[in-house]
Amino acid sequence: MIGRIGGLVAAAALAAVSCGAYEAATLPAVELPALAAGDASLELGSLAGPAVVNLWATWCTPCRTELPEFQSASEDHDGVRFVGVDIGEDPAVAQAFLDDLGVSFEQYADRDGDLSDALGVAALPVTIVVDGDGDIAERHVGPMSRAELDDAVADL
Repeated sequence: MIGRIGGLVAAAALAAVSCGAYEAATLPAVELPALAAGDASLELGSLAGPAVVNLWATWCTPCRTELPEFQSASEDHDGVRFVGVDIGEDPAVAQAFLDDLGVSFEQYADRDGDLSDALGVAALPVTIVVDGDGDIAERHVGPMSRAELDDAVADL
């Protein structure tokens, strides 16, 4: 009996990590500096939708795969703001990574992990889709295909 309960508790914990612990209806009020020096910072809680926010890092293999898809989607979906957030890395390294991939949509840095802590991020990538009212419409943990991204944006 205890083994079965332990298994259920472990499954529930895994589901919570997979779905993410952040359950609020809107993005947290976290100030993010622009990744590129001289660009304006972003107060994420005031982000007006529709928007797609993608949290990534250079060491994240799925991030490397999906970022060019996000770039392509950002070019194809007029009226949807695409925002990238590098988690905890040197801005120069992150920018060089983006340059290598040909990614040019707006990028910010979560150098101290304030955003990832507020969102309860346990794994990358994480994508948050924000509707026109500024509410979170979808939170996706793990890589998104272009088809999944297009579906999420179409639902806005």
